[in-house]
Amino acid sequence: MVRPVRLEYPGALYHVITRGNNRQSVFKDDRDRKTYLEKLFLYCEQKGVHLLSYCLLTNHVHLLLETPEGNLSKMMQAFQTSYTVYFNKRHGRSGHVFEQRYKAFLVDKENYLLQVSRYIHLNPVAAKMAVRPQDYRWSSYKDYVKDVRGAGLSKELILGCFSERRRARVAQYREFVEGAIKKEERWTELPVIKQGFVGDEDFVEQAKKEARRFTGKETPLSFKDIISTVCKVTGVEEEDLRRPVRSERVQRGREIVVYLSRRWSDMNLRELVRFLGVKELSTVSHGLRRAEERLREDLGFRQQVQNALKKLSHSPMQA
Repeated sequence: MVRPVRLEYPGALYHVITRGNNRQSVFKDDRDRKTYLEKLFLYCEQKGVHLLSYCLLTNHVHLLLETPEGNLSKMMQAFQTSYTVYFNKRHGRSGHVFEQRYKAFLVDKENYLLQVSRYIHLNPVAAKMAVRPQDYRWSSYKDYVKDVRGAGLSKELILGCFSERRRARVAQYREFVEGAIKKEERWTELPVIKQGFVGDEDFVEQAKKEARRFTGKETPLSFKDIISTVCKVTGVEEEDLRRPVRSERVQRGREIVVYLSRRWSDMNLRELVRFLGVKELSTVSHGLRRAEERLREDLGFRQQVQNALKKLSHSPMQA
């Protein structure tokens, strides 16, 4: 079966479903669930992605994400890689934690925002894991009905569809979600078409136009420009970037080259391997993983990446 095309553009809304590899559990205990949420909040903040709803089940997760910068793929790849590294290290295993391709349904925000959020929050009820959605610990529903400021959660878009009064809109959203169970509405189904859209044919055509307009704004960075900029930002000579050395400064420079090249250019992987003077393709993958970990943990490294993107005329928010 042909994979549906994944469209990205500023303001796009997605219902993301990510499953465990071979239907295996992606969480072994509550510590894993807490770490997953911590990383999810962190990467959403770093990438400027708005997390509207979530629900963590046993072997899969539902997310509702709004992308003001049109960067869902970059956020999800960095986030899932980070969680995979944590999960494998903690449980003494290797290999994939998630299926290689997560599902991302582009949602008609004007007409189906509330229905998708309700679908996500009622998933534990549908799976018979809870009688009431508020009884399920690992979803964002509790943050909505208790009207608390959940870390990393953006509730205004959904609650803004109801009353302007704070308490009233919470009550109205609760009635919208829980009332569907009492009224036996068809809340367990969403109108998915063309394998990747929640909406109608007109929405699909409009989304394609938005994606084409967005794609035309930015061309891939040239590898030559990346190398030149990294040398300026890090103070490392190009010939040093071309060979593995023990110097921490050079190693950081090489990791920035890998990160920018794999995220922002159309540089061929084998060409990048040759430039770095390494033998294995996996070496580049490891370098990318280390760079993403540094972006999360090392403020100085993140600043260097942001400075490089500024010089290359890319927004630092996209680092």
